[in-house]
Parts: sequence; C-alpha cells; structure tokens
Amino acid sequence: CPVHRYGENCSQECPCTNGASCHPVTGQCLCAPGWVGAACQQGCPLGFYGSGCRQECLCQQGGICDPVSGHCTCPEGWFGLACELECVEGKYGPGCQKSCSCVNGGRCDQKSGKCLCLDGWTGEKCQKTCPERTYGKGCQDTCNCEHGVSCDPITGACNCPPGWRGSRCEKACLPGSFGKNCTSQCDCPTGSPCDHITGQCGCLPGFTGHGCERPCPPGTFGVGCAHICRCAGTNHDCHPVSGRCVCAPGYHGSGCQQKCPSGRYGPNCERLCQCKNGGRCVATTGACQCLAGYIGADCNVACPRGRYGTDCALPCPCGENVPCHPESGSCLCPPGKSGPRCEEGCPANRYGLNCSQMCACQNQAACLPEDGTCLCGLGWTGIRCDEGCPPGKYGANCQLNCTCQSDGICDPVTGICRCRKGRYGNQCEHACPDGFHGAACQERCGCQNGASCDPGSGECFCPLGFRGRYCEKGCDAGRYGEKCQRVCDCGSKAPCEPSTGRCLCPPGKTGAKCDLGCQLGKFGPDCSQTCNCSLDNAVCDAQNGHCVCLHGYVGMTCRE
Repeated sequence: CPVHRYGENCSQECPCTNGASCHPVTGQCLCAPGWVGAACQQGCPLGFYGSGCRQECLCQQGGICDPVSGHCTCPEGWFGLACELECVEGKYGPGCQKSCSCVNGGRCDQKSGKCLCLDGWTGEKCQKTCPERTYGKGCQDTCNCEHGVSCDPITGACNCPPGWRGSRCEKACLPGSFGKNCTSQCDCPTGSPCDHITGQCGCLPGFTGHGCERPCPPGTFGVGCAHICRCAGTNHDCHPVSGRCVCAPGYHGSGCQQKCPSGRYGPNCERLCQCKNGGRCVATTGACQCLAGYIGADCNVACPRGRYGTDCALPCPCGENVPCHPESGSCLCPPGKSGPRCEEGCPANRYGLNCSQMCACQNQAACLPEDGTCLCGLGWTGIRCDEGCPPGKYGANCQLNCTCQSDGICDPVTGICRCRKGRYGNQCEHACPDGFHGAACQERCGCQNGASCDPGSGECFCPLGFRGRYCEKGCDAGRYGEKCQRVCDCGSKAPCEPSTGRCLCPPGKTGAKCDLGCQLGKFGPDCSQTCNCSLDNAVCDAQNGHCVCLHGYVGMTCRE
C-alpha cells in the first residue's frame, strides 16, 4: 500500500499522527519514538522517553528529558549526562557554560552568575572595599566607633587613634600609658599628669586627668583647671583654655539668649546637624532624634522588614512576608493583594498594585491578580483571549493539537472532530462503508446495477452501459460506455455491447464493424459457429448453417 493507506485494495486511510506509519493490513499505528496512543497523538508521559515511551529518564535536579532521545537539558547550575554534577567554581548558568569574574574571594552563584562577596567587599565583581564607616556582609552594618574613627571593613573592629582604647575607642589610655593602642609608657615626674595622646608631661591648658583626657570641669579653665570662670549669664560657659565667656551649647547671639536654629547645635550654634531622613538634632549635643521609621546614630537606617514606628519598636501587623510602611505601619500590599493586612486577593476583573488596574481579558478568561495576564479558557487565545483557536488547535489557550483527519473540523473547545460528509470515526479516519453516504454515513445509497455512490454527496457512479440518477437505465440502441455518451460504430445495422461498444454482429457477418462475411466453414452470429456440411458435396449457409447438397448428394450434411 502507498504511505498512509491500508486494508483491502488499500482503500482505508491511516489514522496515525506525528510521523507514525501504519500496518498495511490492520492499520495499527507504529509510533515514532516519543509518542504513544492509538493514533500516536500523545507525547511520552513525564519521566519516560523512546520507542513506546518504555525507557525511564535519568535526568536529576529537575532536568528536562527529551522524549525522543532521553537527552537531559540541565537547569541552571548543573551539568552532566544526568545533570548530576554541580557547576565548578567560576562557572554558572545552563550546562555551566558561562564564566564568572569575581575577585577578592567572591563566590559565583551557580544559577545567576551573581558574585557573592566575602565580608568587607562590595561591587558587581566584589572589587570594592566597604565604604567608610560600614562593614560586614554586603557592607550593610554601620561602624559603632567614637570620635568619628573608621572600622575594619570585615569585622567592624574600631581602628582607635592614639590615646584611645576600648571596643568603641570610648576610653582614654590608662594612667601612665599613651599613644597608639596605649602601648607607650609615660616618663613624667611622680604626680605629674601625662597626655594620653602625646605622652607630654603636664596637661595643656583646659585639660585635666591622669592622662589629660578630660576637659576642665564647668566653671574652671586654664593650666591645671586652676582658674575660676567669671561668666554671669545662665546660658554662658567659659572657654576651658582662655576663660573667655562664650555661649553654652545650644545658644547664640548677644547675651546668649537665642536658642540654636533648626539644623545647628553646639557652642554658639556653630556646628551643622548631621541627622538624615528628617531627624532632629539636640541643640546642645547634636544627638539625633529620629522620626518614626528610622534608627541609627544619624537616622540613616530604615526600619528592618517587619518593623515600624519610633525606634522600630512595633512589629508589622501584615500577612506573612508582607512589608509595612516604616512610619505608620500601614501594610504595603504587593500586586494582586488587598485588605488591611494584605490577606485578600483582588476583586473580580481587577489586578496590580492596590488592585487599581482593570483586567482586559475577554470571553470569560481569568486574569492573574499580580500582573493582569489573561488565562484563556477553552477555545480562545491571544493576549486578551479575544482570538478563536486557529485551525488544528483546541483547548485552553489553544495549546492542544487536533487529531482530525480528512479535513475534519476540530471543535475548538473539546477537540471533538466534526467529520465532513462521507467520513466517520473519532478522528474522521474512516470513509463511509459501501451503500452509505452523507453526514455520519446515515443515508442509504439508492444506486442500482452494482453502482457505487460518492460517500459525501451520494451521487451514483454508474458502471459502463448504464445511466440515470440511480443507474437504473440501460443505454439506448446505438449508444454505449460511461453514462451511454458514446455512439456505436457498427455496420449492417448491428447493435453494440452497451458497456464496451463491441459490435454484436448478425448471423453471417463478422469483423470489428460487422462488415465482413463468414469464412468458408463458418456461420451464425459473428460467424462463431462451425458448419457440419461435407466440404466436397455441399455449400454451408452462412446465416443458419443449413447444408445445400451438390452433385446428387442428400442428407442433413450431404454425405449420402
């Protein structure tokens, strides 16, 4: 049988799909690797491949198995025949084909290729040290050191300047020591103080203490803080070195009666506040008072996720993993969520942030509340689900392939085949049996004289020599052939055979056109009979075979 045909006289059309062949006798489909089903219409189930889908896939780590060959397509971060090997350091991506370029000990994420920096490093390739006064993983921690000193970018340990010690450099050197790390020993006379920074014997004017680490007490000034201040105003201080009367921290102006304007602090309001994010500084010390939602020495740190309010003291009242506004605690719902605690989805036909967008989906399609993506129902496709399935497709978003044959029309919703007239079967794979035609082969053919009918229209195909709607009429005299359209070409007014046009010669005539007489010894229609007369004593009549006796002979055959 030719390709895609089978059965008696190869009259049946194979129902097979997806490159399958069929048995020339039974029509059974011989599926190509990767396909199964009566018509080879189904791909291999997940985890199997090959001929008949009998071989089990070996892919690991979520690798995708080719249904024909079983070849594994590995996810990002894995490689190997079965995706069993993790990317080596410096490689990432699908099949570990891409190379990382991280430096300073940064490790490459094997899926995305992003550099995961060690503590103390930042930048796309971990090429930068942490900015000043920050340290740790991602440089997200702030140094907690006094006197404005920097800290180690990895550990956060404070790098104390000479004369200071402690975890935050908050302590002066112990009496008798000075300098970097307080490792130098003072060499001063007994009872004489030693400057904790320089080691100089005797304190400079305005300072006191065993290490000269403290300014003069209020109301005193000069060498050894031995002089008494003479400032009269309540908002006055005297300079610890010279004794000159100056405005106390937080005040300025004539008579030191004016408080520092916003943004300034300190003696005579000479210093600028460093508070950020709306924080207000104390006019006397410059300490920041942060607004709700911020913390840190300079109010530069927003509340961590899940906290809000003054000093970030309150937990967010929102649903799981939903942030809140750091100041008010109002839940910041992600796209697709709504309600006071973001625990409700968007109303019907709404999506996006605060459910503020209107869905554009049509034909009763569902709309994803996060981004408005339309999820088309059965029989529809397109961005807005406003397009019907193209020919050969059906189902949700028209993702399924129709299996109808012989121009059968596939229902875009169910995939059921609507066969054209003259075909039947689940896939329209069969022609109507002999004697039937029409839709679903429900009509009987009325043809006579062995004629067949068109399975679609029911038109009778008359055999040669017959005519009429049902082939019920033979050819008129003198005509023959298909639908009796041809004219007989016979002499002697002889008729012709209605199917072939062969001339039916009368007795005594023969030849293709009955224009020849019988040869000697022959007689009858088409000279088909042999005479029994004596050849020497009689003449045979060519029409009826009667013997005409000669030379005195008698009898039926003239032999007496």
